[in-house]
Formats: sequence, structure tokens, C-alpha cells
Amino acid sequence: MAKITLRSLADSCGVSSATASRALSGHPNVKADVRARVLEAAQVHGYQRNQLVSNLMAHVRGDRSRHFVGNLAIVHVPSAQQPNIVPMQQEIIDGAVARGTELGFETNVFQLGREGSGPAALGRILQARGVSGVIFLQPNSNDATNGFPWDKFATLQIDYNSNEVSQHTVSLDHHFTLTSALGRLRALGYHRIGLFIARHKDERLGHKWSAAFRSFQENQGGIGHLPVLMNPAITPPDLLAWHASHQPDLIIGHIDQAVTWLHDSQIHVPDHLGFFNLNWNERTRPCAGLDLRPALHGIVAAETLAAQIHRNERGLPADPRSVMISGLWVNGPTLRPSPTVSPAAPLTRRVPPLRADGTSPKLQSRIAIISALC
Repeated sequence: MAKITLRSLADSCGVSSATASRALSGHPNVKADVRARVLEAAQVHGYQRNQLVSNLMAHVRGDRSRHFVGNLAIVHVPSAQQPNIVPMQQEIIDGAVARGTELGFETNVFQLGREGSGPAALGRILQARGVSGVIFLQPNSNDATNGFPWDKFATLQIDYNSNEVSQHTVSLDHHFTLTSALGRLRALGYHRIGLFIARHKDERLGHKWSAAFRSFQENQGGIGHLPVLMNPAITPPDLLAWHASHQPDLIIGHIDQAVTWLHDSQIHVPDHLGFFNLNWNERTRPCAGLDLRPALHGIVAAETLAAQIHRNERGLPADPRSVMISGLWVNGPTLRPSPTVSPAAPLTRRVPPLRADGTSPKLQSRIAIISALC
């Protein structure tokens, strides 16, 4: 069977090659029924657009009236502990959508398993919608994406979905972020620092939070050797019993309701005890903590995925790479006042974003050459 071309695909649908091309790229001027007919025929015959060639030809023609490159998808992978999109993930989505728009991509959000759509079925849906790149939001360590047609898309994940990384990943640098914060807390005069965290949250990240904390205790010192409080869920009795046994002068945790639990037991923050929020983005009250920069995760994910698409990369990479983002220190009323700590001071220097159009300088030079020749 001969390989299907754009012209033969267009002929089978009774439309021109230009119309078929616009339908495949999601152009708004193509009627919905025509677009559906072309997409269905493309799937049946196994036709795939070469996104790189399409982008180059768009530049050659000089059609810059509408900067549209393609479609992206953000896929939320639910788990028993986190079945729905949480506010921090919504910030990631908002950042990715905004940056994708700047780079010429339209981005839509999907949930794996919704309405019975398993990984394979979801892949077919995304193909039919002309999606070229997929960002996976991984809320828990699992194998829920097994069977997804990776070879059809450029993909990456935010955070890790297993101990064996198979995709490009955008993630917080948990070790550097917490280590830097512990050094600053020690400089503020806290010397008996404790950490509490729900077990599933630490497991999802390969125990990076607890590992960074214990490493600081052993190798840098000066914060005591309090055991980590790690239970399936952190409850007031657990926290208060742990506090009574170990007498920390500051606690780090992801639940700021702990301040209320302590207050109800006549333990006042920050007079008797300091509190530092491990995830300041999910705070419910004013407090000091770590801004994990979820919007920046989305921005970097969109930029990284756009670069993969422009390089015409599809499938799981042979050499998965991770882009690490450092958090920000945010000062707040749950710490003792200190003139030496400035609010929202960055823990590391931000890497400048990619080019505005998401392409590499090499690709830009190719576009210029082809444009000159034509």
C-alpha cells in the first residue's frame, strides 16, 4: 500500500490540499464537519503531518497574520489521594496555557480515565484533535499511563511518576530548595528544627523532602536530630504528641492548620515555636514558607515541549532530561522577625526563557535561508 500524501488525503475527502492542511492544523476558518472528516480520514489512513516542515513553510509563505503552531494537551493523572486538580496544579496549568499561547499553541486540559478513557483511548482522542505535544501532571507514583501511544507525541511530565524516569521532566529542585531554607532558618537562631509530612506526599517525590532534611541534619548540622513525623495523614494528636516528645523550636510542614492546633494547646506561633510552610502556595493563612513556583513550572514545561516539537521529536527519549526549578523563600509572621531576611528572596538565579517563538537559533537560520531562496 502506497504511503498516503496530503494530496491523496485531500482527494479522499473531496477537499483541496490547502483545506486539508488547514483542517489538520486546527485553522479556525475550516468548517467543523470538514475538519472532522479530514481528521478521521487521517487517522484511518495513518497520515501524520511533519510539524517542522509545516512550520517552515508557514514562515516561507510569510503568513504571520495568525501565529498558530499547533495544539498542546495537559493531562491530569488522578490518584486515590488526589483525584482532582488541586489549586497548585491549576497554577501550573495557567502558566503553561499562557506561555503556550505566546509560543503559538492552543492548550486544552484532559483527565486520564474520565468517561472511561484509558491511556490508549486518550491517545486516540488527542490524535484526532491534532495534538502534537502532551504535558502530564503526575500526582502520585503509579503506572496509570501504561499503554499510552508515546510515539505519536512529544511529551514531558511535571514531577516524577515512578523511580524509573522515562520522560523529560520539569520538577522542583527539592534538595537545594529545602537545604537553602534550612541554612537560613538556622541563621535566624532555630536549632531544634522538625519536619512533618504525609507519607504519600513524600513518596510521590521519591522522598526528596525527607532526604534533604536528614542530609542537612547529618552533614551540615546545627538544627538538631529530631525524627521526621511521617504518617499516612497528619492529625492534631499526632503532631502534638510528636511536639511534646521532641520539643522543636521550629517545625516545617505542608499543613498550616498546625498553627491552630498548636494555639489550641497554648503553644503560640511564633512566640513559643516557629512555623515554616513546606508549600506556601497552598497556604490558608499568612505564614513564612517556600514558594514552589508552580506557574514557572508550567511556563518551563510549555517552552520545553515547544522546543521538542520544533525539533520534530516524538516518543519516549533515549536519554530523559530533567529541568530543575528552585523555590523562593517567603518571609512571614510565623517566624521571629529578623532584619537579615528579605521577603521573597530567590534561592537561585532564574534561567532566562527561550526565544519568544519557542524555536532554536538553528531553526531560525534555516527559516531565513528558505525565505531568502523563495
